[in-house]
Amino acid sequence: MNYATKIQDLVDEAGHRLTNRTAARGETFQFGSIDAGAIYLLPDILRDYLARNPEVQLSVQVAPSRYLAEDILSNRSEFAVLTLPFDHPRLDTLSLCNDRLILCVGSSHPFSRKRSVKLDQVVGEPLILFQSDSVSRRLVDERFAEAGLTPRVVMAMRSPEAMRKLVEAGVGISFLPFITVQDALKSGELREVRLKGVTMSREIGLAWKRGRYFGPAILGLLEAIVEKFGKATAFRKLREQDS
Repeated sequence: MNYATKIQDLVDEAGHRLTNRTAARGETFQFGSIDAGAIYLLPDILRDYLARNPEVQLSVQVAPSRYLAEDILSNRSEFAVLTLPFDHPRLDTLSLCNDRLILCVGSSHPFSRKRSVKLDQVVGEPLILFQSDSVSRRLVDERFAEAGLTPRVVMAMRSPEAMRKLVEAGVGISFLPFITVQDALKSGELREVRLKGVTMSREIGLAWKRGRYFGPAILGLLEAIVEKFGKATAFRKLREQDS
């Protein structure tokens, strides 16, 4: 009887959520984001969203893409802003923007005086890279493997902000997302060095569980994000395919 009562309560709650088109007072939900999304892409969107929905409480899980996807699949998070491509049969994804991975050096590094270098010149330098399970690290590893080179990795980290500070301090050089270093490039604390014949970029996008129903509060935030990046039509089409 206890289980039957709980099931009936959940059915009643689900019916209420499906018919209610406004966010409930005190409603809370969790979504995930990579560092770059939480720090550089979402602040203005979240500020405006919370101003319109003061009754909603958000929980944000900041982690690498792999763990964000696991949270979605296990229903701990409603959606995530992560690095693409990320293929999974139970996930839908939508690209929001392209972000270049660029070779960054400190202002006093010898490379800072060069307009460009070859990949085989980078091999001998101490490299600070993302952890091996990240999409960005995979892109870098693939480029070195294609050239038959093995990079000298002295440190692997998850935080692009920490990596940026270490490069500024001269600990090593790194391939960093442009979105995370634009301010440091403008101020001269970091320098971008072009790689001859090599380009690297990643997509940052949304991921959510295929066919999942979103209540008004969650859908409102998702729509604010896709509208900001001009992806509202593509988002609606994907949702229609799920229904």
